[in-house]
Amino acid sequence: MAVAVSFQRSRFFEQALPGLPLELRRACTAVMLPSGARRVASELPDARLLVVEEGTVLARSFASEGVRSMIVGRCGPGSILPPPAGDELLQSLTDSWLTAIPHAVWHRLLAIPGVADRLIDGLEETLRRQREASRALAGIRNTDRVRRQLVELAREHGRVGRDGIRIDLPVTHDLIADMVGCARETVTRAFDELQREGFVARREGSYQLLVRPESL
Repeated sequence: MAVAVSFQRSRFFEQALPGLPLELRRACTAVMLPSGARRVASELPDARLLVVEEGTVLARSFASEGVRSMIVGRCGPGSILPPPAGDELLQSLTDSWLTAIPHAVWHRLLAIPGVADRLIDGLEETLRRQREASRALAGIRNTDRVRRQLVELAREHGRVGRDGIRIDLPVTHDLIADMVGCARETVTRAFDELQREGFVARREGSYQLLVRPESL
């Protein structure tokens, strides 16, 4: 289960909303999700919005008969997202920390000058990530979909090295398959092709794009 504590100093509030009254901060529950955890709405605090403080959190739809599970959102630090819908869950890709903003606090936040702009910035960041992820689905060839998804992951989570950009996330073929809407076997073939092209390599347990940073 998620570990929720009554209060923890929020980086989002401290940096973006330094003048926020302490009583409002204390009303916002901190939620700790270990890497790999999956939580439906009933396993999370009742909230209007969730702020990602640390880590990377995925919004994933449920698999059902004739429908595969899909990753419908990827959120990093500073992103703001709604709680998962009835057919969704949250999955922590890394150890993650979220702050839950209750409905009552949300309404009070909107009454504070300048706060609404900060909240909208976080929502816009979430929407931007979702748009970029959707663009990866536009490729006709499955290899192009995988390539585009790897580029987005490198932009957001890449670490520049001497011979490329390391994706600093636990990327698997199954995960990429759920991001781009393909079977895992199809993604494996796409990785094989991209490795032959010299675009990506597997090194020390992580994937590395063999490209110049400025090309991204």
